[in-house]
Amino acid sequence: MLRTMSQQQLLFKQESPISQILRTYGKQFKQIQFQYSDGDNGRCALGVIMSYYGWNGKDDSQPARKLSLALMALGSAGIDNSVLVEMNDSGFSFDEIAAYLDSVSK
Repeated sequence: MLRTMSQQQLLFKQESPISQILRTYGKQFKQIQFQYSDGDNGRCALGVIMSYYGWNGKDDSQPARKLSLALMALGSAGIDNSVLVEMNDSGFSFDEIAAYLDSVSK
């Protein structure tokens, strides 16, 4: 059975912890600091999560709704978003942030 891209993305969303989103979906983006997006292909860790939930990285595409979805996902996973932001803005890579999240969720 062939799945459409949206069906695959829905399955991925149901199965993926935040660390997996950063590891896999984050590979599409250049990591940046101090802002969610550079309006192009740059994202911070929280921006990657927002984009995973459908944000295109531009202010005209309902970022507040995507931020809300990202924060709810973080909260459901027991992750304090300020830790995620601090690690990103301190220079930790997406993979390093993901490894830290895995270590504290065990």
